[in-house]
Amino acid sequence: MIKKFITFIFILIANFVLSQDQEATIFFNDGSSIYGFGSINKNNILFRASLDSKPDSWSYDMVKGITFLGFESTVKFEYVSLGEFSKPEPQLLEVVEEGNVTLYARVSKIFQSFAINSNGFNHPNNQFVTNNFVSYRSGIENVAEEIYVKRVNEKHPTSLNSSFYKKAAKYFSDCEVINKKIGIGEFSKNKILELVQYYNDICAE
Repeated sequence: MIKKFITFIFILIANFVLSQDQEATIFFNDGSSIYGFGSINKNNILFRASLDSKPDSWSYDMVKGITFLGFESTVKFEYVSLGEFSKPEPQLLEVVEEGNVTLYARVSKIFQSFAINSNGFNHPNNQFVTNNFVSYRSGIENVAEEIYVKRVNEKHPTSLNSSFYKKAAKYFSDCEVINKKIGIGEFSKNKILELVQYYNDICAE
């Protein structure tokens, strides 16, 4: 009974979050764009020109991406091809930093369910990765995070989701200073944004 109730709450929370529409501009593959209200559901963009209209679902076949408009900043998502051996369809990723090397991220909120043990105390039970994407810059805790980097002349981005130090050292091997900082742990996965910014400002030709 308790497990069913927890599952119901999880679904309710996830659906509530996903139903929230934010001011946004959607960009189409033909170069046109429309201002309206949007949200992300899995790998699709839900968009409508006004809050009174019904949202339409868009995907990579017609849309390049979407930029959400906030009070102090914008959050940009684009469809990116990760390569045929990874995921065959382009994936919607946040564009965290642009330059000679572009940093992409996909951050999904994790919902932690709890169960009551024999002593009457709550303890962690199951974790669910929701379809709700949050901004990499939001600083929200308890998330599932995917990180990618891509140079302008590269067809597909490079994943830094596992063996970070080894992969990062190889990818940024053309910058001796960065490799030294990686080697002493100054640049870790948690500081990938600072690493990419440093590379674009100091190391990129």
